[in-house]
Amino acid sequence: MPEAPNCAQLLYLACGSRSLQIQALYAAYSAVAYKSGVNLAIHVFSDSPASFRVLENQICVHAVTPAQVKSWRGPGKYAYRMKIAALSELSSRFSESPILFVDSDTFFIDELGKVLSRIDSRHAVLHRKEYPVLTCPTGQLQRFRRRMGKFRFRGSFVDLNADMWNSGVIGLHPSQFHLLNTVLAFIDAISPKYNKQLVEQYAVSYFLQKNVEVRAADDCVFHYWQQKEEYQSAIEPKLQAWTERPLGEALAELRANRIVLPPFQPRHGWVRRLRDRILQEPE
Repeated sequence: MPEAPNCAQLLYLACGSRSLQIQALYAAYSAVAYKSGVNLAIHVFSDSPASFRVLENQICVHAVTPAQVKSWRGPGKYAYRMKIAALSELSSRFSESPILFVDSDTFFIDELGKVLSRIDSRHAVLHRKEYPVLTCPTGQLQRFRRRMGKFRFRGSFVDLNADMWNSGVIGLHPSQFHLLNTVLAFIDAISPKYNKQLVEQYAVSYFLQKNVEVRAADDCVFHYWQQKEEYQSAIEPKLQAWTERPLGEALAELRANRIVLPPFQPRHGWVRRLRDRILQEPE
């Protein structure tokens, strides 16, 4: 599929495990199913471009080399920096188009155009607001505040007076692309000393909130980050079946039969701590 310069751009990043490629493929199917005539180009940056061949006429697949992966991880060798670096790369190619980045462990559940309509020069999009960083009582956030409170960025101590948003969706207007440079600089200042996933999440949340109004996208994008294994078990048989069926049938089935599993049930004690630690590990 040729790149389209005069339309909105949707981006997925799929570098790493086979599981991540599977999740990203289903996510891309959902984007195709729910774009409904929107003038949109769908991009996948991947170190396994062959994994997306089934959608080659619907999406633009960009091969990512090991050298790019190393560069995108930055000085902290920080896996979560890659999504911001990929966003920055695409924004440099399409400097006049709004861009929507969506994590691989997601799928659309409503029209994609609804999310795009929320992006303008005064508004950006993130997945959903989660909690105020200064008052969230969990052990994870207590540790985050202790560590981050010791760091400086551009001469000042890190300001933790902001809400944490889930960054599984990031939607930016071209007038906001310059903020990606600030987010990357913040990550590069902090991640060599503290490389938890929350660093990237807070950087995106903070610098967007301080510059524009943020709108949520969780009514249109489902993010199953806490239940990856369960959702992947439901996704894989569908993808396998769709390889033998016309694309139109696959897209109709995806829209008609949304995957709905029992919601995540938080666990406690050492089981929860172990799960939290695993979720911090990059794919």
